[in-house]
Amino acid sequence: RDLVKPRIRSPLPYYFIFASMTPWTRNLPVVVALLAGVLDPALGDIISDITASSQDEGRALRIKAEQFWEPVLRAAEGAKTEEHMQLYVEAEEVLKTLPSENEYVRTALTEAVDALRRADAMVIAQAVEACQVASERLASPAARESVLSFLSEGRGLFGMAIRRFVDGGEYPERLSEQIRDRQADILPALRTAASSAGNILGDCREASRRSFDALKYDIYNRGSPKTPEAAKGIANRIVEAAGETRRHFLGQTVAAANSLAKDAQGKREDASATVSRSVLDGLAPFGQGETPEKPLVLM
Repeated sequence: RDLVKPRIRSPLPYYFIFASMTPWTRNLPVVVALLAGVLDPALGDIISDITASSQDEGRALRIKAEQFWEPVLRAAEGAKTEEHMQLYVEAEEVLKTLPSENEYVRTALTEAVDALRRADAMVIAQAVEACQVASERLASPAARESVLSFLSEGRGLFGMAIRRFVDGGEYPERLSEQIRDRQADILPALRTAASSAGNILGDCREASRRSFDALKYDIYNRGSPKTPEAAKGIANRIVEAAGETRRHFLGQTVAAANSLAKDAQGKREDASATVSRSVLDGLAPFGQGETPEKPLVLM
């Protein structure tokens, strides 16, 4: 009895048919799978787990970007020292009215104001640069991606599932890439801060030192003319302003360094853990924000 040999068809026609399909048509099996998930509860749970995890990953990437850049932005916005401009104007007016016998005080306060101006200029320049970078990154973070972007990119749902179970999905890789991008964005600012730290802190110390010299000149030098109260008031304000400038500069540097450290520490954190922690951090402590109930009074 002769055996009937099966006919073997060439796969080339199927290849040409697949090549002529549109991206949406190629993803038709995915759409069918999604519809099947509605009809089959078990399959629907699997699809829900995969898509929900993708949502958590997108939210986690956005949260990571916000947690990195928002402290940098707040520190930079707080470092602007426009209020010192009024101090400069008033100091110049007081220096013009000092009598000739207070020449030492005039010289000391002039040097103090000049040192404070230099420190403020460098701090403001760094703050403006940090504000610009942080604002741009927060306005268009790399973490903003569509939850169903795998459809438009031609990636299958089951391919996502296999990748997730085999190597943990794309989230660790995307997070590592974004961390490297953030490091590249912030490291130039830290290098600038490190190179200018000596000048800024030195000018702040010089402003304070020369202000104290003006304050105590008539105390430690017998026979010297009395320092006018207006000059003493300017000297005290310069000392206070120099302390503010120092704090602003260190605050920017510490905020950037802390963001780098926290970003590196959270590199291996699961996306769902990041989202859950963000939600919990946004909740008010138990008992706060609640209106206390009035005691019941029995008549």
